[in-house]
Amino acid sequence: MKKTAIFIYIMGLTALSSFAQENTVTIDAELGDRNEYFATCWSMGAVTVSDNESTLISGSYSLRTNQVTNESNTATWIKSPWLKLEAGQITFKTRLDGAAGGNRSILMQVVSFDPENESTGEGDIAEIGSFEFPNPINKQTEIHEVSVTVPQSYIGQTVRVFISFVGSGGSARVGMDELVIPGEYASDPSEGCLPLAEKNDTDGDGIADEEESYPEDPYKAYNNYLPATGFGTLMFEDLWPSRGDYDFNDLVVDYRMNRITDAKGEVVEVVIELLTRAAGAGYSNGFGIEFSGLSPEKVIQVKGHKTTSSSIHTFMENGLEAGNEFATIIPFDDVDLVLTHPGQGALGINTDPKFGFVDLKPQTIVLTLKEGGEPTAAGPTRLSDLTLENFNPFLIVDQTRGVEVHLPGKKPTKHADASIFGTKEDGSTAGAESYYRNKENGLPWGLNVPVSIPYLVNKVPITKGYTRFFDWVISGGESYTDWYLDNSGYRNVEVMLNANVEGNDIPVPTRPRARVPR
Repeated sequence: MKKTAIFIYIMGLTALSSFAQENTVTIDAELGDRNEYFATCWSMGAVTVSDNESTLISGSYSLRTNQVTNESNTATWIKSPWLKLEAGQITFKTRLDGAAGGNRSILMQVVSFDPENESTGEGDIAEIGSFEFPNPINKQTEIHEVSVTVPQSYIGQTVRVFISFVGSGGSARVGMDELVIPGEYASDPSEGCLPLAEKNDTDGDGIADEEESYPEDPYKAYNNYLPATGFGTLMFEDLWPSRGDYDFNDLVVDYRMNRITDAKGEVVEVVIELLTRAAGAGYSNGFGIEFSGLSPEKVIQVKGHKTTSSSIHTFMENGLEAGNEFATIIPFDDVDLVLTHPGQGALGINTDPKFGFVDLKPQTIVLTLKEGGEPTAAGPTRLSDLTLENFNPFLIVDQTRGVEVHLPGKKPTKHADASIFGTKEDGSTAGAESYYRNKENGLPWGLNVPVSIPYLVNKVPITKGYTRFFDWVISGGESYTDWYLDNSGYRNVEVMLNANVEGNDIPVPTRPRARVPR
């Protein structure tokens, strides 16, 4: 059958416009039972879902009216659920069944929300357009495509779209299908299909206040933490490529990374909270973090890092370390900037119970990736660009920039001295995943644990404190994946320490608690 496009000009509009639509409310009758649509807050009067070929338009089912012989708009009708109308076109397809009739029309209306009507919420009804089937009605079966522009005054309003089928004489029925309404569904089936409660959006970013973390900031919406809860612990050995004493307390740093996103899902800021808890080395070690895959050009600025006046590092104008392929920050270039050495002949800081505990200094690093809602010319950053896979922390040994100690399997930065790889006990030349693994048994020189845990007393190997650690390593990470937890038989607490912000837990009590700043 031939299809005729008929466009309706509505209430003073002289032309139709095309709008991009993000949300739609639709009905195509393909569920085959109008009760299915009632369950989602559609209403129908003298209209059913039918597979009768005389009114079928597309698919297996279409909407089908009773005989349309009444001019009242409440005789034969369809009402949409409550929805928040958006700019665009209300579109549908329609036809007659070919029976005799005098005239047949479709009225397009909106029902405003009236909060004082507690039973249905329905208020005033306003006609926004109409379509009249061409005469003669007899034997007319042509499919018409109808488009109705949403009036400007109703955009953003909570309404029901009310469609009435009116006419007189004869017995002709009307079919309708593929009804599409631009707008966001706003009915609550659990509350008698009344409109969903209005949600405040103070900052106007399109996200309800109660659904976001920054209701008064239009440029921020959600917190996205790594780890998901609490803090993780990073621990390093600084004698790489030699095994060393393997106590993993040469640098102990608790961390939490918050990737703050906006309403678009783009990262606005990366806020990294650090708590350097211990430094059991005799070296002046530094600490860096590379965000593998993240272009330095995407970072507007870095704040919160601590460097000495004679730093071995060179920095870009935005605060990143210069000369790297990927964005790299140096939270501190000397651990003495974040932990005060106790003196008295102590080898390290907070790693020997014989010496006093020194206060910890929480540190916050902020990377800005969007400013005023805009990223740099290099483009926006997504959460997928800043995962644990991209998180590449490393220790810088004793003010020697080329000596980096990374987590196992993580690649070094461009500043690393490649001549060290594969020497002594390091197996980094055996392939990409071999970086910073012992060539004999795969033991690492750096660890990232997703919770805050105690660390070891100076010169006590981690394998003595965490009794399942070695089993985990030699299994390739398949066995004892929870080796760091306080499970029965997993810890030897007599050789563990737990410096934290609430005091000096040295030595650790029988059931140690790893406290972190909140």
